Amino acid sequence: MKRLIHILTLSVATTAFANGYVTDAEPAILEVHYERTEHHDSTDHNNGFFKDPVMLRVSKNKSVFCGIKKLWQDSIMRCDKATFWAMEQARVVSGKRDDTQLPSGHYWSYVYKNIPEGKVTERCYFDMERWQYSEDWEKPEWEIGDSIKIVLGYECIEASANYRGRTWTAWFAPELPVQEGPWKLCGLPGLILEAHDANSDYIFEATGLLQNPNAEVGIFTYDDDRGGYSTVTRDKFFNNWWRFKHSNPAAKIQAAFGVGTAPTNEKTKPVMYDKEERNYPTICEAA
Repeated sequence: MKRLIHILTLSVATTAFANGYVTDAEPAILEVHYERTEHHDSTDHNNGFFKDPVMLRVSKNKSVFCGIKKLWQDSIMRCDKATFWAMEQARVVSGKRDDTQLPSGHYWSYVYKNIPEGKVTERCYFDMERWQYSEDWEKPEWEIGDSIKIVLGYECIEASANYRGRTWTAWFAPELPVQEGPWKLCGLPGLILEAHDANSDYIFEATGLLQNPNAEVGIFTYDDDRGGYSTVTRDKFFNNWWRFKHSNPAAKIQAAFGVGTAPTNEKTKPVMYDKEERNYPTICEAA
């Protein structure tokens, strides 16, 4: 029972505005909430990290994985702009910049599996623009081990795989016969409840789940009235992200809104981490 209470409360929250803003919707059969840890400084694991509540929502044929705070922000901004701006004003007035006061959280991607059929689609906002790409749905090739641990009361089996430039360890629950998991991890004979890469740069830990939630699975359309998304190739998507992380975003924002000076060519602080997947061609100088 305890493992259901937390997810039930959050499921009501995350579906408050969702239904009606999903295209090609299917009824969800399972919703899982995880805590996602991202170490944004690989040289300082003790201090350089973010923690975000994230959600996996699964239907019969497809799934969506996203940040709970980001979903809340996008839904409220689309459906109740007055409330959104009141919340934002209160945050600014309070002067607080900690995680509890960050409406959108740190994880801004939406990862859609089998949307469109046989593809994975990722959407994300960065560099003041919305980007998306679709690629063939490539599943990890897992090796199942002998180790067992209990997660949320379920007996889970260990598995490992080399996937997208990292070595991943996952713990899956055969009692939950859904071949799904957080982010792009999937393809095991049971739901993945925990996963981490070899360096623990990225960690996913399930905090609760609910079967047959009152929710839909499909593409969220909250951004349709804000210009939609620029569609690019996967390589272009990640190269654009790399450029953004090695640029001067504060100067770009100032220039875009007519405040301060235009971006300069000054060297920025090196980015001491990479995305969950690292098998894309990086570029050494911002274009």
